[in-house]
Amino acid sequence: MRLRRFLWPALLTAAVLLPTRIASIVDSHERAVPATIQLLLPRSYVATSPISRLLDTLTLFSNPQTAAFFISIAVIAAGVVLLRKTRRSRLIRVGLAVSSVLAATIVLEVSVLFAPRPMARLVVSDSNVVRVDFHSHTRASRDANQRISAEDRRSWHRSGGFDVGYITDHVRFGGAVEAATNNPARAGDGVSELSGVEGRYHKILSTIMLGLTQADTVILDRKGHLLPGIPASGLPPVTIVALPNGNIDSVTIQSLDSLPHFSGMELVDAAPRGLGQLDREEARVRRIASTTRLILVAASNNHGYGRTVAAWNLMTIPGWRNLSPDSVGRLIERPFRERQLDAVTIVKRVRPRTHGAGIVLTLPVAVIQILRTLTRTEQLVWIVWIWAVTLLILAAVNSRLRSRVSQPPV
Repeated sequence: MRLRRFLWPALLTAAVLLPTRIASIVDSHERAVPATIQLLLPRSYVATSPISRLLDTLTLFSNPQTAAFFISIAVIAAGVVLLRKTRRSRLIRVGLAVSSVLAATIVLEVSVLFAPRPMARLVVSDSNVVRVDFHSHTRASRDANQRISAEDRRSWHRSGGFDVGYITDHVRFGGAVEAATNNPARAGDGVSELSGVEGRYHKILSTIMLGLTQADTVILDRKGHLLPGIPASGLPPVTIVALPNGNIDSVTIQSLDSLPHFSGMELVDAAPRGLGQLDREEARVRRIASTTRLILVAASNNHGYGRTVAAWNLMTIPGWRNLSPDSVGRLIERPFRERQLDAVTIVKRVRPRTHGAGIVLTLPVAVIQILRTLTRTEQLVWIVWIWAVTLLILAAVNSRLRSRVSQPPV
């Protein structure tokens, strides 16, 4: 009988050790990346791997996936309590199970959004490669986390493995202005935050415009529509179609007949709705980008919430580390103006791609992916956690039983 107590931890240990391992990062076509590109996990991340991996996975869910994940857990919990024989009625047991799952959901989602925790970051051995985020926000955006300053955004980019981040608040430049005052003199000496804005161009409701600064407010109206005029830099802005976007079909050859042309389009957008659009419409996005010769990019766009990077943009710019941040920005933007379609390489985290009818499989797919992407060290950590928690539970149960036995009869 006592051996049966260790059945579940033994099965969990086997589940951690047996699956064939896969990489945690891939390119935009789900292919393996070169060995020169790696996902680095801090020691604190590895030590808390069961928590870190779970919160990362939850952060990389679309909204439908999040709902499917927790509903599946609630159904399983309700089924388990119904099979157990107790004196409580079935209705009470199911209610307690569902309430427990709801409480756990709230705790986990709050942790995903706000909890400080170590971040997995991308490292690249080639010193000529610059890691870029084209779409990020500070508290200058009204719908962003109002605790996130420009320096908080720089810290997030640094922890996630970026060299350059564009601050693209909604029709505002306050965050970019604040960040520019603390940019390093040499781009290679720290994280550079460059100026851009999220506004509107043509019929696209969400457009990222790189290269615009506070001096360019005269060519933006209140809603962020780009107006005729020459930016302060003398160069047309780099315009990127952002996701989530319900009007991407408006990006046609006809929409490119006047300057500034669209030159890029997000494939991976880490906002939950953006990830949902990727899952549903990746082929459509790729088709539009191919037809109109747009460079596909990735973006964080998390509005100051969460501690997980969904994808990075890699660009090769020889000698960028010795240049000023503004000079690096001009070199980053040049391939977009010249339509160099292979200028950006997207590297992204592995995540479940369930959608449509397959959304019901989100829980098992997520669990399998987590277990398959664990490093050898993480596997050892998971096993230690499994058996430590098991022993603590057994000790608590035995202590309670002893206390009952020791109580004198009434």
